[in-house]
Formats: sequence, structure tokens, C-alpha cells
Amino acid sequence: MTTQWFSLRALGAGLALATVPLTPALAQTGPQMPSSQPAEAPYQGAYYKRQLYVVTDMERALTLWRDVMGLEPGAITVSGPNSYSREVFNIPAEAQMRFCTLSAGPNQVRTLALLEVKGVALPPKTGIRTTGAVINANGRLADIIAQAKAMGLTVFGPRVLPSLGQGDGVEQGFLDWDGNVIVLYEFPKSDPPSVR
Repeated sequence: MTTQWFSLRALGAGLALATVPLTPALAQTGPQMPSSQPAEAPYQGAYYKRQLYVVTDMERALTLWRDVMGLEPGAITVSGPNSYSREVFNIPAEAQMRFCTLSAGPNQVRTLALLEVKGVALPPKTGIRTTGAVINANGRLADIIAQAKAMGLTVFGPRVLPSLGQGDGVEQGFLDWDGNVIVLYEFPKSDPPSVR
């Protein structure tokens, strides 16, 4: 808080100089001095909503995402013949599809979706893997990896994940039954989840 010196002669000769606190500039209603700090421009980019995994068995996939990872599934719905997913994921008309979104608590609502495709064979995911999800294990990395191994899933070895502010962490990935990549990470001091 700034102060201003002024004379109090009107109150009597016996008084000298005094200090009076001023109202902070942000609370004043008069003309403002230009700030030396440039105002941050508002975000103008796109907003992330969710990632989608195509799976061949919804109930089996939920044993991983709901029962092991702890995500909260919404309702499972049937996708009709005019579903946009058929066009963008190149799914034949004869395939049957079901859809389910999952939330990671109240701040990350419906950030993952599972699209079950039945009645057609999915191509094997060999060679370079092109998509994956990176997930904060939130203190449960060892438990999740142990359960993934017990389910017979392909589990990769752990790696040290350096961090300046959170301490050295661990990252470890695995594949679900359909070859989808899931990478978990965990730090000794974990940041709270970002709001979605």
C-alpha cells in the first residue's frame, strides 16, 4: 500500500506532517495510470473435450477403465446407422456400435469415450503405434500395473520421469486387449487434475 505526505496546517500549527494511506489503485474510480505489465491476451484456441478408443468388447473394456482405473462410466448407448462415427472412423454399415463416456471425477467430465464395434474384424495394430492416452495414476500406478499384468495385458517396463517441481516420478505404459496405448505417470508430489 502506498502513502502520501501532506501538510495539516488547517488543523493547527502544532501538527506537523502526517501520513494517510491511499486506496489501492485498482479500487479507485478516477483516471488510471497505464500498467507496466501487459495484460494477458484471452485464450482463443480450441477446447479439448475427449479422447475415444475403439474397442471390441465394451464390458471387458469397462473392467479396465471402471474397475481398475476407477473412471466413472455414463450410460451405454447404441449408435445408429447415421452415426457420425461411422464416417470419421471408417466403420462399415453392417457393424454394430455402442458408445460410452467416462469421467475422472467432477473436474474431468466425459473426457474419455469407448466405442464398441462388433460384427466386423478390426485390423491388427502392428508396427508404429499412432495414438495413446497419458493418465495420472494418482498414487495407484503399482496397483494398476499389477492388475493389468493379471489380466494378461502387454505391460512395458517403467522409466524414471524427471521433474523440477514434483520430484522424480515414474511412467509406465501398457496395451489394452485391442492394442490401444495407455501410459500412466506418477510423481511424489502430484498436481491436482486440470479442469475439463
